[in-house]
Amino acid sequence: MKKTLLKRVIPLLLIAFIFQACDDQFDQVNPNALTNESFWTNTGDLNSGLNAAYAALRDENILGILFEPYRTDIAVPYSQRSNVTGNPIYDQTFDLTTDQVQDKWDACFMGIFRANQVLDAYEDLKSTFVGEEAINSGIRIEAQARAIRGYLYYVLHNSYNQGSVPVFTTVPTSFDDFQKTFSSAEEVKTFYRQELQYGIDNLPATYNAWREDAGNGNLGRITGGFCEALIAKSYMNENDFANAKTYLENVMNNYGYRLMDDLAQCFTGIDEFNDESIFEINYTTDVNLLGTDEQNLAQRISHFLNDGNRIQATSWLTLKYRAERPDPNDPANLVTRETFENNGDYIEGGDQVDVLRYYSLRMGNSLSSVDDWDSKMYGEYPAEYGRHPNAAPHAKQFPNFWKKFTHWNVPNGGAGEDESTEYDNKSGINIPVIRLAEIYLLYAECMLEEGDLSEALRYINRIRKRSHLILLGKSTDPGAEYANATTTYMDDIDLDASNGEEAVTIANLTEHLRFTEKPLELALESERYLDLRRWGVWKDQLEYIAQFEYDAYHYKNNVQGKNPVRWRNYIVPAGFEPQLPYRMRFPDKPQANNNRRAKEPHLRDHLIGSQNFNADLHSYFPIPQDEINANLNWDK
Repeated sequence: MKKTLLKRVIPLLLIAFIFQACDDQFDQVNPNALTNESFWTNTGDLNSGLNAAYAALRDENILGILFEPYRTDIAVPYSQRSNVTGNPIYDQTFDLTTDQVQDKWDACFMGIFRANQVLDAYEDLKSTFVGEEAINSGIRIEAQARAIRGYLYYVLHNSYNQGSVPVFTTVPTSFDDFQKTFSSAEEVKTFYRQELQYGIDNLPATYNAWREDAGNGNLGRITGGFCEALIAKSYMNENDFANAKTYLENVMNNYGYRLMDDLAQCFTGIDEFNDESIFEINYTTDVNLLGTDEQNLAQRISHFLNDGNRIQATSWLTLKYRAERPDPNDPANLVTRETFENNGDYIEGGDQVDVLRYYSLRMGNSLSSVDDWDSKMYGEYPAEYGRHPNAAPHAKQFPNFWKKFTHWNVPNGGAGEDESTEYDNKSGINIPVIRLAEIYLLYAECMLEEGDLSEALRYINRIRKRSHLILLGKSTDPGAEYANATTTYMDDIDLDASNGEEAVTIANLTEHLRFTEKPLELALESERYLDLRRWGVWKDQLEYIAQFEYDAYHYKNNVQGKNPVRWRNYIVPAGFEPQLPYRMRFPDKPQANNNRRAKEPHLRDHLIGSQNFNADLHSYFPIPQDEINANLNWDK
């Protein structure tokens, strides 16, 4: 690890004005240089170091949104589905030399190093703090640094080497300090839980508490609620439902969190640090737009998702979104549409009719589809999107676009994300780490494990109601909170009366939670790989989705004759003949087929990865090669 950390540490030592000799031949001290002792002199210096620790969290490799979903049933690379892509994460051929394996490790230890700088300095200074206010201010700085360190060790523990990694509690200052033996997985888990517990005991509970205590300028700082939610997740990760339940209930009941009314509020930058947010990574384009690397305060995830050129939803997940059932009794699902001729041609100035939304609002807030006429992108219908020179159209490589973490609800004439020179690959949208919806779904899982179907449905249906979906179960159930004329309940697990009713049970609701609610609500969020691993279904799920074949059709779009055909971007199961959605039909006329039958060879997702996946090799990332090269004690 010496090589790994030294590559990152040396620039930081310079930035922090800490000049340490690495060899006896460099034993002279520059009298004009600031030393560790002379730089860290007060709480202002500690806060400066703490800000650097927060900045480390902005490294996109920690969450891994642009590569971690390839390992799971959530995403595929944009260019190919069936062929070998050469992407080692998607193909499950990654090893200790793979870039992403190294980059995530480096990003986590960079943040740990910075947190340790603050904590070492705090230990040196805390005896100088006089008075209750100064002492409490110092403790709060310490608690933030420890919570950041705890979070990063949570990530490392769940990502690498079956949980066994080296634990650093101080800044290494010599060659020998870098030769760290690895702590056991149990020791690492105990360590980061202690760090998070200290955060629970000493930090403001929520963003609102930070506002009240220190003003809006402190929004984005870590909270006690986040620390408690993360401890809850740590117990869920080992299927310890009893302990997880205690923490989950406290997070739900004692912090004042609530689901936002509109899912878009969580992802598009319109309502950051809201009451559903438990912790989010703070980004901004308000300052230093021309900064690079460490100076860059923005993220590039939004641009990659909007362009579609990095990560696409799996076909399986796309069809899951398309199959969701909007509640016909919910007024939020009524939309106004212009009439269409029987052949699908738009009638300019035709009658306006109110019809039921065909695709769900959860899909409309999360993922685009070329035929979703009720959810615009940047002010344009999806089939029209792409006319602006900055916007990529739906196409063979881009059958869908992720709408999460983008400004899709800004009506800018279909321009997409701002591609001007200063904003190119820079976005200020915050990225959530945990929000209340995930806590509800984890709690529902605990209830299912206890056999409490009614309580599990209560929390699942709260999330479904937010997206105006048909609710599961019976309106007469004790847990039914929305028994009224504008809400439909169905005691049918697939919500499809045409194939016979299958009453909701503990067993089939557990399956529904795992493979419908969690992936659709939390796609690109959470850590899907943790769920697949702890449920013991990772390889089974990859093999399941790899067995299905899909065709790619042209989509004919006749709205005012603009861009009449979108080529090969409409993915459907093989052998299925796509039809126009219900909302575009005339009630008493036969349906028009507006989609050209121009198929690609059958497409399949995760075909290679499902064959290669080996739980012993791929459930965790291996120790990176650089660490093995540099740490003489890595295997002791």
